Amino acid sequence: MPETTKAKTMCVGCRDDFYNHNRPDGCWSFKTAEIVKRVRVGTWEPPPYSKDRAETCLSCFQAEGSSMLELTDCRVKDLKAKA
Repeated sequence: MPETTKAKTMCVGCRDDFYNHNRPDGCWSFKTAEIVKRVRVGTWEPPPYSKDRAETCLSCFQAEGSSMLELTDCRVKDLKAKA
């Protein structure tokens, strides 16, 4: 899998980007953000959540109406292993 390069395009859809996209420097968290894998979960979805849904994003990414859970979160499971 090719390594992803950190870019401001990864901020699209982030709640902080919405409030800061008109500022010259954009989001204040971008400089210190790291590229991570997280599972996007809607506020209406019951656990457990599948690790297969993991997506690459910035560590500071905050989706509107969703939570971004780390793969180590106890609600995130490897659901394919049970099949």
